[in-house]
Amino acid sequence: MGRRLAKVEGVGIGRRLTALLFVASAAVFLLPARASAQRLSIDGDQFAIDGSRRFLTFITYFDGMNALDVAGDLQFLRDAGFDGVRLWPTRELVRADGSLDPDGLSRLQFVLDRARERRLLVDVTFTAEHVAGLDAAHFQTAIVATARALTAYDNILFDIQNERDVYGPFGRPLAQPDVASIATAIKAVHAQRIVTASITPNLSADAAARFTADTRLDVTAYHDDRVPNWYERGRLQAIVDAMRANGRPAYLQEPTRFPFPSTDRADYFIQARANAKQAGAAAWCFHTEFGFDLRHAHFRDLLASRVEPEWNFVTSVLMRARLRTSDGVHYVVAEAGGGSAVLADRVNPGEWETFVVAALDGGPPLDRDRVSLRTSNGRYLQAAGGGGNAMAAAGAAEGPWETFAIENGNGGPVRDGDVIRLRTAIDPPWYMSADRGGGGAVNANRQSPGPWETFTILVVK
Repeated sequence: MGRRLAKVEGVGIGRRLTALLFVASAAVFLLPARASAQRLSIDGDQFAIDGSRRFLTFITYFDGMNALDVAGDLQFLRDAGFDGVRLWPTRELVRADGSLDPDGLSRLQFVLDRARERRLLVDVTFTAEHVAGLDAAHFQTAIVATARALTAYDNILFDIQNERDVYGPFGRPLAQPDVASIATAIKAVHAQRIVTASITPNLSADAAARFTADTRLDVTAYHDDRVPNWYERGRLQAIVDAMRANGRPAYLQEPTRFPFPSTDRADYFIQARANAKQAGAAAWCFHTEFGFDLRHAHFRDLLASRVEPEWNFVTSVLMRARLRTSDGVHYVVAEAGGGSAVLADRVNPGEWETFVVAALDGGPPLDRDRVSLRTSNGRYLQAAGGGGNAMAAAGAAEGPWETFAIENGNGGPVRDGDVIRLRTAIDPPWYMSADRGGGGAVNANRQSPGPWETFTILVVK
């Protein structure tokens, strides 16, 4: 055919990186409105971005204050599908007398500016134990001064103390009255600032929820226990239920890393993220040791240096997938990579047959989630007129015509190899259909699903 872009099979790091950056380049010029991270707020027991509820995916970027290439790192993470990063600025920012180091504050603002430009959130986590001689009173002075200096940033939240039941001033736990006092003082400076204080599994999830409520924090941030079955649905459901008992968002801020066998493959982390979302968590953070030292290498290169679990997880955050029709032979294609017709007549899938399947409420797509399907050149699959007509790949942004409910019938995450249906998300609903089960046109003109309205979703790795 001659006009095809080179296929990317993704078996090696280099090819997978090429695929990720190809999709990213399309995302840069057509960032969807839902991805905006300019204003973080709370809606009930969930986070919201610019007023829309969204499950958030963070990654540990602790040493971002010293990163070799902040802009490059954050652009990579934005393109990879992350909503935000978790940053530890205290060592460079805070002095023992409670004053702020001017260079440290300037550097923090630089990092936050680069994040804001890329529509990323930042979890600003304080670590009093990193400043020798710092006591609780001066720690409060420093955090309040930081809150005052950062009032212009709507894309951040504050974690008053990382693992506050273990760490704090002089290497001892930060006492509950001190947490409450600091939280109140922050709110006096900036009432809208979202504030939490993270808890280790030395306390139960129930205790973490009570602590959050008693200290009037906005979010329960919990570091899940490092046990072999840490990622399983039933276990995460019980933890998240306990965390949400106070009516506040549940943020699984630091899942397990090592040394269990169940941390050596990306699939465990993929399951954990999906199970956390399904359980009702508001946010989940991928915890990687590569976030501790960013002075000498790009974050992307560090992550790519370990295929399992880091690279395989990071490249899975955005679902890139192909849709095979019910005849088992043909694939859905956006002609010219997007901007014109949608057909189901290709037997050798490449980039034109590859779509980014994104859940509009964040995180991995679950059964019945509203999703968009972005083409390789940044357009969106579209049910023209809202349904009842031919499908097109003409959408310039996510809107009602570009929104579909994805159904796999199992009530859980959409996974590689699932048989799915796609229906419009407005009334009356229309199902996407491949005429004759493949080999011809693709329409959104059936209100009752049958074989022609089923597709096998194949994740591109």
